[in-house]
Amino acid sequence: MKRRENAYKEIIINNILKNKRKYILLLLIFIIGIVLGVFFINNSDENQKKEINEYIMNFVTTLKENNSIDKKELVKASLKGNIVMGIALWFIGSTVIGLPLIYFFVLYKGLCIGYTMSSAILTLSTGKGILFCISSILLHNIIMIPAILMIAASGTNLCQAIIKNRTKENIKLEIIKHSIISFIGIIFFMLSSLVEVYISTNFLMLVVKYI
Repeated sequence: MKRRENAYKEIIINNILKNKRKYILLLLIFIIGIVLGVFFINNSDENQKKEINEYIMNFVTTLKENNSIDKKELVKASLKGNIVMGIALWFIGSTVIGLPLIYFFVLYKGLCIGYTMSSAILTLSTGKGILFCISSILLHNIIMIPAILMIAASGTNLCQAIIKNRTKENIKLEIIKHSIISFIGIIFFMLSSLVEVYISTNFLMLVVKYI
């Protein structure tokens, strides 16, 4: 087990060191996505803001009234969704047209997080909104986002290798590397699902009592 863990750590560290520029670019794209999400909320018309307000308040009210979450169903749905996302990212990175799709996915993920955070803060006020975001978004995404960037960086390497028409052996090697990184990323996605269901939801249930 320790040898496997050390091997995974070595793969991850080497991947980061060899792809610093790609990680920086992907991180910038992700941050731009967050900024766009905030921008969209701040520039929404009154009807849209009202709908967002009603949706979040209904969600909070439902949690308060039910005072419980079906964790078995939630963990199944979360695991399924995250595994499918990991496989989709692996596949996108294995295609010739994968490069723009990878960038778009990272941008979209950032946009969703920025949009959700801004919506919560707009509806619940700054203090309560930030607390809501920490409990419902932050914890599992601390694991999720680095894993997404890791697979995305690996995918861009493979896409560039395919585009540059390298030898079949080089492309095969990149495919193997990308598959290993994607597998490790999916393990992190699964861990993120467990954190989301068994830690974030418990924290959220405590937080909504004071919102």
